[in-house]
Amino acid sequence: MFDGVSYGLLAGLTMCGLALLLAFGAKVHRWYVLSCACALAAFAGLNGLAPLAQWPAAVLVLWAACRLQFVRQLLRLQDVAPRLDRVAQATLVVFAIAVLYAALETQRLWTLRIVQALAVASTVLLAAGAVKAMPRMPWPATLFLAGAALLLGGLSTAWMTSWIGPSWAPRQPNLAQAGVIAELMVFALALGMRLRADRAAEARGTQHETKEPGTDALTGAASRAGFENRAEEWLLDGRTFSLMLIGLNGFDAVYERHGQAGGDAVLAAIAHRLREQVRADDMVARLGPDSFAILLVGSPPRQKLAEMAIRIETAGARPVTYEGRLLAGGELSMGIACHPGDGDTLTSLLEAAERALAHCNRQRMGPAYAFAGELGQRQRAGGSAS
Repeated sequence: MFDGVSYGLLAGLTMCGLALLLAFGAKVHRWYVLSCACALAAFAGLNGLAPLAQWPAAVLVLWAACRLQFVRQLLRLQDVAPRLDRVAQATLVVFAIAVLYAALETQRLWTLRIVQALAVASTVLLAAGAVKAMPRMPWPATLFLAGAALLLGGLSTAWMTSWIGPSWAPRQPNLAQAGVIAELMVFALALGMRLRADRAAEARGTQHETKEPGTDALTGAASRAGFENRAEEWLLDGRTFSLMLIGLNGFDAVYERHGQAGGDAVLAAIAHRLREQVRADDMVARLGPDSFAILLVGSPPRQKLAEMAIRIETAGARPVTYEGRLLAGGELSMGIACHPGDGDTLTSLLEAAERALAHCNRQRMGPAYAFAGELGQRQRAGGSAS
């Protein structure tokens, strides 16, 4: 009876995950379906009820690998803990080797011990990632930790190797099997909480678009109207400030390669990286489909502005992770103008920054930034020489 209930629960969880996959098509749902299906096939094989009865341990390794991939997607480890995510990706190589070993090895004792070790090691790794993800997605992270505790409790109470021990008989309750199923049930709840959080984020984005005209809904940066209002305020107050106009070179190709959703993800990531480079009083704004601007309080030395431009160029070029894929980042060029040296109105400052940006784009060699003030000096020097 225990095995019948187990198979029924796993089949139900698989169908639930499949329905979510068909409805939303996200990779996180795909890995959940594969985790449930592999667990169902492995348990049936261990009881001699499936065609995979010769290799149930290999299928258990596949379950552990799919589980690892599912939790990576669930917690968005590539964003919240990139170093741990790289370790998790490297662990998949170990899983691949373990699958081959389990498929060829006739001693099931050792293969089941390998499964147990991999399940425990990957759980510890993912638990560290869940702790880092807790501030951004508290419920999915908390539910993962609860499910992981159930799994580890089942593994420690009833070793997976008991499936081949002298006391084991098919259809006898096994707490390791129960731990796997309990964890998958908690994961289903975590998946629902993640889906709810995603829908809430989309709703907040729609509210920003309709209620906050000073904010760009896609990137979270200031809109052009918000940028102009802030700049005019600073001009009226007589503040000194710097304007950095940023263009994304050849960004149309990003949309062609990755589609609308992928291109939007790259834009949002670049806006986030720009905000990481500025202070609280500065402003990052999106001025057009493929252009941004930064308003910097004060007049930093030229060397400081150049160092900042280099950091921005490096940050923008980093690949962007989207739905488990690495998308090419943006190739950024920057034109820099300073108030009051390069203009005393917003129009004149924008024109100066645009000239510097155009000069930067014409250069085949050299830095990815140009200063409007230096261009003016070169033009004056050229005119006096003639």
